[in-house]
Amino acid sequence: MIGSRRLGQSLWVAFLRASGGLWWARRQLRRRGAIVVLMLHRVLDEAEWRQTNSVRGMAVRQRTFEDLAAYLARRCKTVRLDAAEPGTVERRVKIAITFDDAWQDTYTNALPVALARGLPTTVFVCTGLTGLISPFWPERVAAALRARRPATAETHLEPLIEYLKGLGPDGRALWTDGLPPAEDDRTGVFEGDRTMTWEEIAELDRAGVVFGSHTHTHPILSQVGTGVARREIGESRAVLERKLGRHCSAFAYPNGGWSAETRRVLAEEGFRLGFTTERNAWTAETDPLAIPRANVCEENIAGLRGGFSPAMFEYTAFWKVWQAMRTTGRPLAVKEVRERAAA
Repeated sequence: MIGSRRLGQSLWVAFLRASGGLWWARRQLRRRGAIVVLMLHRVLDEAEWRQTNSVRGMAVRQRTFEDLAAYLARRCKTVRLDAAEPGTVERRVKIAITFDDAWQDTYTNALPVALARGLPTTVFVCTGLTGLISPFWPERVAAALRARRPATAETHLEPLIEYLKGLGPDGRALWTDGLPPAEDDRTGVFEGDRTMTWEEIAELDRAGVVFGSHTHTHPILSQVGTGVARREIGESRAVLERKLGRHCSAFAYPNGGWSAETRRVLAEEGFRLGFTTERNAWTAETDPLAIPRANVCEENIAGLRGGFSPAMFEYTAFWKVWQAMRTTGRPLAVKEVRERAAA
């Protein structure tokens, strides 16, 4: 069934490319001065790809990313988040590259490629979870499920994680608090599922990588109270600024969980940019504290034979984003967010 779905999608993408649909979507985005913000998480070599406990929807193979970086350098205008100007028209469509969670493979596999290509990149850090193995609960759930039910784990893993995300912190804790610690060798936890150290973050900061906040411990902010949200947001910013000695103005909502209330807290804490996980384009009308992004993973940028596919990437980053703009009219603007908050 998955193969049939992939084949059908590939045929549709081939039609869009041959008919000029992908070109048209890119042209419309460019003429609006829109910025497509890419959201990545993991870039894994072949050994890491086989062993990771991260779900496939947040991982890209290293060779695929290398080809993606070459494409972006050749075909797009990549921009720094702290200097981005949505609404200004360039000769090529504008792209911003972001990574969530500050995994160590972002340091070892992704950013050397991006820096060599001259691609500006922003990494969002959970300041209380640096230098740790499997600090996020989904990888520990995956490790436990694969260790206990290896025959059926892959079928049930992603639905289970999505279910747990919806439970809220208390309900989720009933499932996750009993998991063995990552240091227990019997759990199936993969040591490569590790986050960057502060030394590695500082090295990349000196190399020109921009770092933003992803909270202190990665709670879904729309599921916690205002006090917890304020503490997570404020502490993360304070730690980043103390460690790196520079102002932190960009924030990414963990799991995209945001609301009018969390947006208000973000504004009061002095952040200038906030990024969601909603698919759309960043235009001049977009609320700067609710900027959409397009998720990038191996499945949605690789072809049927494996490896990077320019057509699949353009379908994911241009066609789908343009379609989202057409469906919703435009991204959520500041006035609308404030009206929702007052309602």
